[in-house]
Amino acid sequence: MSLLFIPLTPAELAAWAGGGRLGWPRPGFTANAGLRAAFETGDEEEAEHIALLVASVAGLARHGVRLVVVAEGVGEPSGDPDFGELRVSELPYAAVQAIFAEEADPAAVRPAASAASGRDLAAAWDDPAVIALLENADLLWHGPEEWGALVVS
Repeated sequence: MSLLFIPLTPAELAAWAGGGRLGWPRPGFTANAGLRAAFETGDEEEAEHIALLVASVAGLARHGVRLVVVAEGVGEPSGDPDFGELRVSELPYAAVQAIFAEEADPAAVRPAASAASGRDLAAAWDDPAVIALLENADLLWHGPEEWGALVVS
């Protein structure tokens, strides 16, 4: 078991936390050996923070929001090992340890979301607008029970 960083939309979070179902398997990320080597870190906390940021950029590219659920589980390697990409099989919402959501004003996120939209992860990760967002806007930690406040439109 390891920490899995799973980017979601607010609607997906509401469906999962509210007892509904998500489409499984789905993409996720973890602080695996490939990520540690690519980002040259041996520090567990730093590697997990990088996996969180990678998942947030993947969410930005896929659906324009940085909303990442952190859950305990197992994933199957898939995609780019340098980004710790996984395919995550079905997990119960009880496996969720935390939720990270955008701190920045939506207007500040738009340039990065637009730049990342539809791009592969490596291209989105290297885009100047995305880099600026990662450097200037944090993700806020929320407990799993706080999901309702994060899905209000």
